[in-house]
Amino acid sequence: MTREQPNRSTGVLPPLSPDFLTDLFRDPLDPGYAAAAAVRGGRPVPRWRRVGARLLTLASLMLIGMMLAVSYLQVVRDAPARTQLRDELAGQIEQREGTVRALEGRLEDLRDEVARVRERELAAPEARRLRDLEAAVGLARVDGPGVVVEVADGPQQLDPATGEPLVETRIQDYDLRLVANTMWSLGAEAVAVNDRRLTSTSTIRNASGAVLVNRVPVGPPYRVTAIGPDDLAEKFLASRAARYLEALSGRYGISYQVRSEDHLTLPAAVSADLRHATPADSPTSGGDH
Repeated sequence: MTREQPNRSTGVLPPLSPDFLTDLFRDPLDPGYAAAAAVRGGRPVPRWRRVGARLLTLASLMLIGMMLAVSYLQVVRDAPARTQLRDELAGQIEQREGTVRALEGRLEDLRDEVARVRERELAAPEARRLRDLEAAVGLARVDGPGVVVEVADGPQQLDPATGEPLVETRIQDYDLRLVANTMWSLGAEAVAVNDRRLTSTSTIRNASGAVLVNRVPVGPPYRVTAIGPDDLAEKFLASRAARYLEALSGRYGISYQVRSEDHLTLPAAVSADLRHATPADSPTSGGDH
């Protein structure tokens, strides 16, 4: 089809014929523009190149899939070994804990035997004074009425920013120190945390998230046991420590309970390694200094 020239007098193009519109939709790119695009590198990609790119992409995906499959199989294959190792370690820990408990019981029996022999050999006033001193410093088992303060962690909460568990919902070492020190200040004669007797050299510390009492890890629920006057529970409930625990309970869900007991038994503390010094002989007037 030939293009009609515009009217020279009016400059208006004549109406387009239907055949021209059909050609325009069928071949919208002018042959001259097509030739220019081919010169600039815009020619269609050959079929073999498109097929090669698709095959390369498919091969890459298959390689990644094989790597993931091998990694998954490696994890699955090693899972029984890790589970077995974890079970063995847990069994060893339970065995060692049982051994420690048995040795602690044996230690209590030997202490009782030593006390009986000592009382038999010593005079009554001296034996009674020695018992009182041992009870005061925590080296003897004591019995009597007292108070038990039991505290436990609150529901686990996650930090919205990091996604890590909030430590505020867990009982910390300083919480237990506050309760124990409050018991001492209210007149308690003996205090223990989870059956670990506290003395003047005791420590309550935190190590990697675990609470240590006298360098021994203890877990929740934590029981602070104190032997003291009859009104020890009432005094504790009116103390700052009780208000602090109440605030933790309302904010972080930490639970606590205070109850009086007519009879409590606190074990003796582990004997510390005592060191002593003796004065040197006084030098004589004519001796060397």
